[in-house]
Amino acid sequence: MAITDHITLQGKQVPYEIARIDVDDLLLDPKNPRIDYLLGHRFGDNPSQTDVLEALWEKDQVKALADSIFANGGVREHVIVQRLADGKMVVREGNCRTASSKKLKLQNQGDNRFDRIPAKIFDANLTEDDVAVMMANEHVAKKISWDPYSQAKSIHELHNVSGKTYDWLVANLRLSRSKVSEFLAAYDAMTAFLQVHSDPSYITRFSLFHEMVRKKGLKQRFDEDIDDFRSKFFEWVAKKRLHEPGHVRRLENILLDPDAEAALSTTGFAAGEAVLASKDPTIGSDLFANIKRATEALKNAPMAEVRELQSGDPQKTILLRNLSRALEDIATMAGVKL
Repeated sequence: MAITDHITLQGKQVPYEIARIDVDDLLLDPKNPRIDYLLGHRFGDNPSQTDVLEALWEKDQVKALADSIFANGGVREHVIVQRLADGKMVVREGNCRTASSKKLKLQNQGDNRFDRIPAKIFDANLTEDDVAVMMANEHVAKKISWDPYSQAKSIHELHNVSGKTYDWLVANLRLSRSKVSEFLAAYDAMTAFLQVHSDPSYITRFSLFHEMVRKKGLKQRFDEDIDDFRSKFFEWVAKKRLHEPGHVRRLENILLDPDAEAALSTTGFAAGEAVLASKDPTIGSDLFANIKRATEALKNAPMAEVRELQSGDPQKTILLRNLSRALEDIATMAGVKL
């Protein structure tokens, strides 16, 4: 006999059963945020269960999870299942564990450790809105085991499909208002990008869009499409001219120099920064950046500090002499006459 329990979800008590279910009786969810774009791109609106299983199995983290499940002798943590009106049971949370178990069962005929899986079983009255809230609580507010794109998609659907307000998202997902805004803006930007460059592998570049919307100047360029920035950014991401968040953080400097931007477009970010460095030696060099800062500080030295030197403050005089000697030493080594 199954054990019954309940959770409180959106102010209501939602009952469920706890039981072990044969993995062959479980349907993988094609709406899984980790793979739904991939499935839609490859198979349209009606992927088969085999399509869903193989799409999940392509992911290295699912294969690694299967290795862990094999070592543990089966799944230990409950998946979340919904019994539909026709009696079928679809996995709402734990698709990766279920896919791993299905593969392990196929690969290890006669080893019954992977035949059944522990599950919390909800009935057909669990709404899509309930599922969205439950998944967001699990993978955005708590575990954060979904990748950033999947988290952003979950927040987007809660806001734009389920109608959850910013205040609700902040309170229930334990994110700041600015972080919610970033996720929504980055998801919208990524969606626009995927309409032009539809390869599902590009989803892994979501961090570039997340970083872009965090930079006020870049976000304005993107939103207003200043100087055709949107299509340029899409091209830079698609061709890997930009391929890490740090590039996006430093992008505005390159955009201020036409030669640097041209180098970025034709070759990549490193080439763009090299153009800037050829014009400004402080770029890419901590030494010359520090020399520039020290020079500016000396040029703008407060008279009160100068008078202390005049009064013979010994420690400050030593600092000044050390600076002078260091400059002389580096100039001598470089063969530069000061």
